Amino acid sequence: MRSPIKNVRGFTLVEVLVAMTILAVGVTALVSASAASTFRSGKLREREVARWVATNHLNTLQALPGWPDLGAKNTEVEMVKQTWYVRTRTKNENLGLRRMDIEVRLNQDSDGYIYSVTGFAGDPKHRF
Repeated sequence: MRSPIKNVRGFTLVEVLVAMTILAVGVTALVSASAASTFRSGKLREREVARWVATNHLNTLQALPGWPDLGAKNTEVEMVKQTWYVRTRTKNENLGLRRMDIEVRLNQDSDGYIYSVTGFAGDPKHRF
């Protein structure tokens, strides 16, 4: 007859399965967080470039030697190997100012915009 083994060391099958489940959940969470971070990084880059396009366009309009044209105008700008669509709405404000609302999109037909900026241009005869 065999004598019973008293000092058995090791893990039971249930303990191994629980540990593997915990490990699988942790790895899944890490992969999901990494994918979300990559997506957010791309959107942040897109928004930053749209900000550059909008502020460049606003500065160009403010530097014109004359008044910016009133009304809405759509233009295309090439930056970082992409075409950006800029919609500018210029309104006549009181006090000798023109208000310029600039919206930047990646899709020309989109109603939503990635970035917008508002600026003003003063009377050209008072500029230095």
